[in-house]
Amino acid sequence: MYSLAARPLIFRLPPEGAHKVAETALGVPGIWNVPKAFNGARNEILKTNLAGISLPTPVGMAAGFDKDCKVLGSILNLGFGFMTGGTVTLASRPGNPKPRMVRLPDQKAVMNSMGFPGQGLEPALKRLSKSQKYKSRVLVSIAGTIEDEIFECLRRTQPLISGIELNISSPNTAGLKIFHEPARLRGLIEGLVSEKQVPLFVKLPPWPRDDENRREILKLAATAVDAGVDGLVVANTHPIESSRLQVGRGGLSGAPLFEHTELMIADIQAQVQGQASIIACGGVSTAEHVWQLLAKGASAIQLYTSFIYEGPGLPARINKRLAKLMKAAGITNVADISGDPPVIK
Repeated sequence: MYSLAARPLIFRLPPEGAHKVAETALGVPGIWNVPKAFNGARNEILKTNLAGISLPTPVGMAAGFDKDCKVLGSILNLGFGFMTGGTVTLASRPGNPKPRMVRLPDQKAVMNSMGFPGQGLEPALKRLSKSQKYKSRVLVSIAGTIEDEIFECLRRTQPLISGIELNISSPNTAGLKIFHEPARLRGLIEGLVSEKQVPLFVKLPPWPRDDENRREILKLAATAVDAGVDGLVVANTHPIESSRLQVGRGGLSGAPLFEHTELMIADIQAQVQGQASIIACGGVSTAEHVWQLLAKGASAIQLYTSFIYEGPGLPARINKRLAKLMKAAGITNVADISGDPPVIK
């Protein structure tokens, strides 16, 4: 129904306008309380442990959809096992000039150069304090260009959530690359680890296939794990240049990224050897994708762009299909997923 009726209407709107409509709809009280029997999140075999956080399924919504933590509960009620709000920054930010989001329907992809637009920490805290029934499944992405900003975001959000995602890798935001220097990253993470009360994840930049840049980013991953993070998010959007974005460059997300995501998860798992949980992010749209990434060593996955193209029924469809695949393979625990998914109708 979404693909045939709703999406054509929504896609007539510019991307940010469509997002605002979706956010408004999700904010309507009560109508998104989908029973777990229908969203697939009640199935016991999908239960997942993510760095000590107990989740009903390994399927999460990535940061970027709910930048100001307005509709966390509605998103979770669709069948997501967890939700990452933000990215939240200490002060409000206008983001980059428009146009800063472009759909690529033929690729089921999106280019964006958003630049962390948001209302800042205070409004996010007020909304999080009103959403405590969902606390156990909410992570918040935080960022800043100096350490003090990031420390303040961690200190004040962590009593209200179950985990922190540190974004040092957005290709659309000036100033973050200072934390790609291993010594600077180590100092930041060690400081955060000394104060954290919930699991801390670091969102890494993607790496190209040339060995030099790959080694540099794997070194960041090793530094983060050695400094004490509980997990890694692999990875952010892929840098892209385009005259269709006002600033001329941004990040690519969506279907074209999946194959590369698989390769990155394998790289990271070989690097960390189980010392940190891994959240896979990039191009995920099916239960088979989820299976493949879990088999490569991820503990959970995040998606966002496929939600734009497939609609609000996507997490429920993935949950139900993943459970069906597991039963066909004789598996009763997500952690036991390995190899290729079984072929079933």
